[in-house]
Amino acid sequence: MNLPMSVIFLACLCLFLILEMNRRKNVELLKNNKLLKNKLKALTKELNELGKLKSDMLLRIGSSLRKPLESVRGTAIELSRSPEKSQGVKEQLARLTNEITEIENFLDIMKELAFLEKMDLLGSSQFPDEDGSSSLSLDNLLFDTLSEWNDEFSSRGVSLAISIDENVMVTGSRHYLKHALENILSEISRITVSGSLVHIVLFNDETSVRMKIAYKGEPAKTVKQSAFGVELARQIISIHDGWLAGDSKTGQYMMELPSLNQKMESRTK
Repeated sequence: MNLPMSVIFLACLCLFLILEMNRRKNVELLKNNKLLKNKLKALTKELNELGKLKSDMLLRIGSSLRKPLESVRGTAIELSRSPEKSQGVKEQLARLTNEITEIENFLDIMKELAFLEKMDLLGSSQFPDEDGSSSLSLDNLLFDTLSEWNDEFSSRGVSLAISIDENVMVTGSRHYLKHALENILSEISRITVSGSLVHIVLFNDETSVRMKIAYKGEPAKTVKQSAFGVELARQIISIHDGWLAGDSKTGQYMMELPSLNQKMESRTK
């Protein structure tokens, strides 16, 4: 049975209207998406500018405070040498000198953090070495770092136990990753007591490299905690596309970095 032409016309007209409505909706969605992308791009640019300003401010603060601090420390040292000063005054001056040293260390960390934030804002997670390569053996780096810390822990009566996979390759800066490891070990050394143990495990996962640093023993009763070093280490690991979690009170830390093979696979996709 043939349909009347009017019915066919109405059906085609309805179909056309439906398609036109969908087209207009798609055009509107594309327009809104473009507006949102432009707004996101503008906000991202604004945040990056604010981040740069913050980093520059941190650098300027460190530079402006360093000379006055050095002057105050020099004056305190000179005053402490005077034979006329009582022992109590000399002890207070010595404490003042130590506090100034701590402030200077804090300023150094602020400078490092500002530098790392700038690199992150520039979108650069690669730290090429002098030969232009950014690949390194994390197990060799760990061995080198521990060889420097072995005497420090031995003098405290602390043992080191390590379990390390070989040929653990990552990409990044040897200088900064070593800096991060040293900061973690330095924080752990604050709570060590004689007879305790620092256990380090480094192993390759399927897609990542993991390192566990665990302090085994009772923590020291009087500990002056400093979270700045660990925070700097966390920023360094983050710039290298990894993460660091830990507890400075118990000396338990876990770190993860992308393996070199995983990064290479990601770039080829």
